Amino acid sequence: MVADFFQVEERRGGDLALRGSWGSGFMPATMASASSKGSSRAASFKARFTSTILLWGVVVAVFLSGALWGLVALVAAFTLLGSFEYLVLTREAPGKECRRWALIVGAGFLGMLVTQALNDPDSLRGADFLPEMAGVLAVTIGSFILRLRFPIEGDDSVRAIALALLGFVYIPILFGGFIIRLVLLPPSVESGFWLVLLVVLVAKFTDMGAYLVGTLIGRHKAIPHISPAKSWEGYIGSLFFAQGGAFAIHALSGPRLDWLGVHHVALLGLLLALAAMAGDLAESILKRSLQVKDSGHLLPGIGGILDLIDSLCFSLPVAYFYLLLVRL
Repeated sequence: MVADFFQVEERRGGDLALRGSWGSGFMPATMASASSKGSSRAASFKARFTSTILLWGVVVAVFLSGALWGLVALVAAFTLLGSFEYLVLTREAPGKECRRWALIVGAGFLGMLVTQALNDPDSLRGADFLPEMAGVLAVTIGSFILRLRFPIEGDDSVRAIALALLGFVYIPILFGGFIIRLVLLPPSVESGFWLVLLVVLVAKFTDMGAYLVGTLIGRHKAIPHISPAKSWEGYIGSLFFAQGGAFAIHALSGPRLDWLGVHHVALLGLLLALAAMAGDLAESILKRSLQVKDSGHLLPGIGGILDLIDSLCFSLPVAYFYLLLVRL
């Protein structure tokens, strides 16, 4: 969310031409344009600032409460809103009925996880991914059945089923499912809250570091066909920001993250930073393929929910599987 506050918009359009007469007393078009652009940036800055403060206020309130139901409710709300955004983003693609079905399955999957988290949290610890597998099967089989009443026109049916599966995996599983599983993975829920905070902060510090360093010294474009504003210098700088965020949370957590050794913090910081970069670029691929600038307009100055959680969709599962594999 901090990174979203610092997000810079891409410039569009060509060169400005001078208009007006030298002797007419009119302001040159370049000055008028600069003034207009300055006002627009000020309004955008104010909108981002307001959205960021409100978002962090909600997150801090949930974190300080220490209530698992509060975190679960927040995750459920973000997951459902993100799923609706995906439905709107892909409205021009074939197979709306498949994506609506995936949304229904996603809501059911989320309900199952929430119920388990609050009533039987031990069932979500470990490598038993029965709810996720059941959801993937339901979306796949249901989508094929729904496409039986449509004539075969090129690859429309294949695209419809693929987009439905992507929508289910990308948001309910990668974000909603793994953040709930991650908070329950440590020895206590309190430790889980700090672990989730570490992952969120590292992901957002990575975004912020890439922007700040790239803006200051960025010279070499990294992947211009996907994200023209990103530079290699920014990406390298973001790795240091990620380490700073990881060690800061580890230090502030006191005994709550003692089970996470320093070498694991350093390695997690690196892995999460790389995952956050990939997550950000993945959403850029999605938006450019669908020819949209933002995933939505729910958060003024930031965009939509998907713009907010994109880096977390890859960071959360990476953190979960790392901790699961090293058996901490």
